[in-house]
Amino acid sequence: MRFSEERRHIHELANHLTIIQGAVKKVLRNLDEKKLGLPEEKERLTKADDYLKKSIDSLRELRASIHQKIEESGEP
Repeated sequence: MRFSEERRHIHELANHLTIIQGAVKKVLRNLDEKKLGLPEEKERLTKADDYLKKSIDSLRELRASIHQKIEESGEP
């Protein structure tokens, strides 16, 4: 697999995780606005959001590293 293909796959993964993160944040907002309580569920969703953010950040770092390798290799 070429670096550019790896970069594309990483980009797609990061996009999917970002969409999931948006859905989690929306549910958290709805729980707050409707004052439903559910503290255990809110805590689980907050943790999920934290892990999603860490995963997205890691993928972005990996993508930047691959982008640098592409530039160094002269790959189009």
